[in-house]
Amino acid sequence: MNRSEQSRAEHELGESSAVPDWGASLRAAWSAFWPSRLAVFGVAIWVTVADLSANAQPGYPKLSHPFGNWPAGGLLDIVFSPLAKWDALHYLAIALDGYSESQGGLPPAANRPAFFPLYPGLIHVLGGFGGSPGLILIMAYGVSLSSFFAALVLLHRLTALELGARFAWPTLMLLAFFPAAFFYGIPYTESLFLLLAVAAFLAARTGHWAVAGMVLALASATRVPGLLLTLPVSLLYLYGPRTDGVPTATGRLRPRYPLKLNAAWILLAPLGLLVFTAYLHYALGSGLAWEHAQANFGRHTVDPITGIWSSMREAGSSVGHILNGTYDTQPIYYHLNVAQIGLVALAIAGGVGVLRLLPVAYGTWVLISLVPIFTSQPPNNPLLSAPRFIAVLFPLFMWLAVFCERRRITPTIIALFATGMAVLTAEFALWSFVA
Repeated sequence: MNRSEQSRAEHELGESSAVPDWGASLRAAWSAFWPSRLAVFGVAIWVTVADLSANAQPGYPKLSHPFGNWPAGGLLDIVFSPLAKWDALHYLAIALDGYSESQGGLPPAANRPAFFPLYPGLIHVLGGFGGSPGLILIMAYGVSLSSFFAALVLLHRLTALELGARFAWPTLMLLAFFPAAFFYGIPYTESLFLLLAVAAFLAARTGHWAVAGMVLALASATRVPGLLLTLPVSLLYLYGPRTDGVPTATGRLRPRYPLKLNAAWILLAPLGLLVFTAYLHYALGSGLAWEHAQANFGRHTVDPITGIWSSMREAGSSVGHILNGTYDTQPIYYHLNVAQIGLVALAIAGGVGVLRLLPVAYGTWVLISLVPIFTSQPPNNPLLSAPRFIAVLFPLFMWLAVFCERRRITPTIIALFATGMAVLTAEFALWSFVA
């Protein structure tokens, strides 16, 4: 029996000696949090101060540069504005103005239903209910950064529970410096969704089913894939491992834990989506406006086979453009096409590795989360945004930590990740859409 199997067996019997105290988790989280965020903000500020030539950009200074009349407004603008770009502008507009257009100088209201309400709603409340664009922007960073730190704390505990303390810190470092990890801590939902995903697993793993159900509801109010968390949480309920009971059955398919009344908490999972749908029906006259708005961003639904073929075709075409030096648009998009399919291939291989290393719920979460990448695509860049969708699949980094630690290559991989993160941060700050 290997170490992870022994750890799971021990916890199956109710032992929890491998779980660190909260102080250890806080220290480990902080040691991954501060250098990775310092690198992101440092690169973004350097790009701004160096006054590098940026690409064409939308004209929404009310959201992206809101500190004009503030004391030290120039300094605040240098710190907070470089990464308030692309989808961040839509979240900020919702936090400031809601889902119906009432103020000028904001992104089109028709696009806003594509962005789910929990993240902008938190910013709206913390930002004084939309009174000041500057305060809204600061609170957006506050929600994202605090969510990311909390996610690291919980992930440290979850990894120690499943794999042992040896692999907990490398997991945090690999996740924090992943090339698309610059999205953690900027006005995007990645930090909040990561926190909710880790919290759902940890709550289920430790038998806190009321908490798990409420977290699932919040996840489905954050983004549509939050609904997919229902499957791994259900698998943890039925097959474990769990610290709130002893398995009563054996066999590969037969549930190991009996179904009890506390399983009903899992039924809360779609509540966030249902409430948002009802709100859109009342406010905009279309409950499915969140789905229809995807067309405004060029996305359309395809079958998985078509999605996989389109992804491979565009990646191959991009390789040809790179080798020939012929570009119809910016060169970065061709390189991204190649990098994206590489990351997706890594995620698929990693998902299989997670299935072999961890309980079935973890690998299932990774693999089912890749399905939307292949079924909701824009035609010219099928894997658009795939890097940040993969970034929140935390079991991949648990598996990668074991893989790297056993081969003693963790520092090398972290350094490579950090380099990629710096490049993507700089491109993003220059108004290149990188994910």
